[in-house]
Amino acid sequence: MLKTGKTVSFVMVLLLFTTNLQAQKQLLSHEQIFSLQESNNPVELVKWIDGNSFITSVWTGKRTASIVKIKSREQIPLDDKELSQYSPASPDRLELKSGIIHYDGEPIVQGDNKNPVLSPDSMYIAYTRDNDLYAVRISDKKEFHLTRDGSEVILNGYASWAYMEEILGRSSNYRAFWWSPDSKTIAFFRTDDSNVPLFSITDSHGLHGYIETMRYPKSGDNNPEVKIGFADPEGKSSPVWADFDMEDQYFGQPLWTPSGKNIWIQWANRGQDRYKLFDVDIHTGKKSEIYSESPKTWIDIDKDNRVHFLSDGKGAIIISNKSGYSHLYLHSQDGSPVNPITQGDFTVLDIVKIDEKNKTVYFTCFKDNIGCTDFYRVSFNGKNLQRLSFGNYTHRISLSPDAKYFVSVYSNAATAPVTALYDTKGKFVMELGNSRNEENGIYEWAKTDFITVKSNDGKYDLPMRVTFPVNMEKGRKYPVLIHVYGGPAAVNVRQGWSSGSMSNWYAYEGLIQVAMDHRGSLHFGKRGQDEMHRNLGKVEVMDYSTCVKWLIENAQADPERVCINGFSYGGYITCYSMVCAPDVFTHGIAGGSVTDWMLYDAPYTERFMDHPKENPEGYKQSSVIAHAGNLKGKLLLTHGLMDENVHVQNTFQLVSELEDRNRYFDLVIYPSNRHGYGGAKSQHFRNLQIKFIYEHLLRKPVPEKLKKEMSIE
Repeated sequence: MLKTGKTVSFVMVLLLFTTNLQAQKQLLSHEQIFSLQESNNPVELVKWIDGNSFITSVWTGKRTASIVKIKSREQIPLDDKELSQYSPASPDRLELKSGIIHYDGEPIVQGDNKNPVLSPDSMYIAYTRDNDLYAVRISDKKEFHLTRDGSEVILNGYASWAYMEEILGRSSNYRAFWWSPDSKTIAFFRTDDSNVPLFSITDSHGLHGYIETMRYPKSGDNNPEVKIGFADPEGKSSPVWADFDMEDQYFGQPLWTPSGKNIWIQWANRGQDRYKLFDVDIHTGKKSEIYSESPKTWIDIDKDNRVHFLSDGKGAIIISNKSGYSHLYLHSQDGSPVNPITQGDFTVLDIVKIDEKNKTVYFTCFKDNIGCTDFYRVSFNGKNLQRLSFGNYTHRISLSPDAKYFVSVYSNAATAPVTALYDTKGKFVMELGNSRNEENGIYEWAKTDFITVKSNDGKYDLPMRVTFPVNMEKGRKYPVLIHVYGGPAAVNVRQGWSSGSMSNWYAYEGLIQVAMDHRGSLHFGKRGQDEMHRNLGKVEVMDYSTCVKWLIENAQADPERVCINGFSYGGYITCYSMVCAPDVFTHGIAGGSVTDWMLYDAPYTERFMDHPKENPEGYKQSSVIAHAGNLKGKLLLTHGLMDENVHVQNTFQLVSELEDRNRYFDLVIYPSNRHGYGGAKSQHFRNLQIKFIYEHLLRKPVPEKLKKEMSIE
């Protein structure tokens, strides 16, 4: 029998009247599950006004707001008019309407323009059009054409798909240019997609169908070639190019120093196991290396919070995984190391504030309790590490401008969100709101436990969040529904509050609902992630199987009804579990799945798997298609026909292999949908899952009340 770690039970007790007698809780009817709200929304901090006062709001059917005065403990209600005075809705001065750029309501630039960005001094707007970079001077609407070689394959200031998806992020909306803080220079990527293979995406609508093509580098393919240029907004001279050769390489987002006179360029080799920072002279393009890392496995070039400059120009704080955990390091302005700021077997998540005057960093981390986000501070020299948060909770933090107080919205699996004010000496000041309400105590809601299970090699305490059926009967076996994502450094399991109508519905229907994380999740730092290197799928499914076996042995789980469910990487893990652990996972619902890593993009895949020529056996072993003949259980596959991220060929190639192996499955394709389903297709997918769960796990018809609530035919 496997050992377990700490367990937090979700127990709600209501003391009725004024006695000490414990009341018997009432069972919910089907109607009440959807009509009653288990908890109100937590009080949220809207903004700090100053170090002594802030504005909060809460939604209780309508929005109510208050000013909180810390010293006097006053809470002064605000009406909408008063609230608008403290939080005026600043008009969006810069707008893009059908490709036309407007400023202060006036059209400035005609044409099919993209991603307009106002300069810091509000004198210029930079944007792209037809894959060239432009700027316009607002005062006289004079346009400056900064590059002139844009084409279908030459992209100036506009990212190729692979860079948008895997390095710059989807929030960039393909923008690949950045204003300097002094508004004198625009840094930009010039991308050459000429040698990147074309991939065709087809759809079924219309008389003759529809085809679109995109430049998409699969594992082992040629990548986009990127140069970094620097242009002045009036184009008085030709762009200056950073002094990098055209080897197979990646660039992360450029980082302007606070003065705007220098820029740090993030560089990684194609294997993404060498990372360097270069200080580049924007006038000559000359570069000098100032920082480097060479991990044994990989480094994330897309990390968006790696470097935090000190405003006095005297250095930077860099976040690095080089110790096996994410930690803070102080560096001088020339990049040379000064000292580590944090150390130990815990993971720094993000910096909340750098107090340069007092040489103190405030940050969030995974440290004291697995699955909990905590709040700490530490001196620049690495001394005086102090936990400011408390208890076995996940905390959402808002720090005052003077760093003397913080508001935390804290919760765990058993505690609905509480909002409270503390000082940064760790002293409680006042409670601002508590989500617990009368319904919590009167009715029998689903019980959620946070459980840890020892990995089969004894190295890790694997976290699970389990919502149990209401009124479980001794000796009865219950079906299991597991939701996973499972990618490197992802987190499925947190100790924060989570509750919803469908979760309670399924608990009353007799379903064990589970989220679980493996050793490669963010809980265990880079040392755990490194075990995924060159063989995706292996440790994930091994650890998930360990958790399922614990549920079978200890939580009345039915070994014949274990369903795993996931989308994207979660779809991959679902499929891989079904073919590589078919005696553990009996059912699966997979959406948008990678089924062979040769079919996914090079920047992401090769980061973890290396180049296919370097790791052919790893690619073979991690392929769902290669193991398709092992399928025993019931597998439901879904995919968007126009998925531009994980191409539908992944599912179709798996389907072909399953057919050739005489294995049976269900398949649903969503035409005109991409990586994620929208509108009516989204509702169809939700209801498809509900029907699958009832037919194969609960083994009974979908109740009429649920059909009505979810519009299920």
